[in-house]
Amino acid sequence: MDRRLWLLLPMMVLGGCRIVSQQELADLKNPPNPKMANIAQTWREQLVPQVQHDAKPAAALLQALQAEKDFDAACRTLGYRSQAENPCIFSVSVSGEVTALNTTSRNGRMTVKTAAGDSVTVQTGPIIPGTALRDAYKGASYQDFNDQVLFGDYGRAINQQAADMMAAFKPKVGDRVQLMGVFSSWDVPQQIPNVTPVAIARQ
Repeated sequence: MDRRLWLLLPMMVLGGCRIVSQQELADLKNPPNPKMANIAQTWREQLVPQVQHDAKPAAALLQALQAEKDFDAACRTLGYRSQAENPCIFSVSVSGEVTALNTTSRNGRMTVKTAAGDSVTVQTGPIIPGTALRDAYKGASYQDFNDQVLFGDYGRAINQQAADMMAAFKPKVGDRVQLMGVFSSWDVPQQIPNVTPVAIARQ
């Protein structure tokens, strides 16, 4: 047989397959950063308990923020940021009734009306934008990655945990819920900005 035909045969056989490089195989067995290895466990055992511990009721948090002398003091006392150039992240608890639900957008949201009459917007997914969850977690920072792309992947993987939680919860208009989550801000807010949830339950 012509040598060229011998060379073509493996190409024909493998035409429907994707050859994984040795590096990709190594990355699958051992992620390029150990913090990428157990996202679900990190979420369940560390990030969620941290936010639950730090969360303050929405109305009380707003009042405390507005009582601080300036935003830097408010962040030090009531929030968290790993680097000065980042927005401050605050942990909050929200109780109330689901009054609106947007399921037509991939960046789904629901509105929760609290007993105080305030409306709080909560991200529901399936796509949750932003990095508030990643930046809220005190167990990791950019210095642990030194790779902007990988750090971005880490944030998206954490957001996916929140999206999966909300998909399993299936909120409905009229539900009374108790939830905890985080939001980011560059200044003292006059109302609670969009909240990314870490825990939710029906009341």
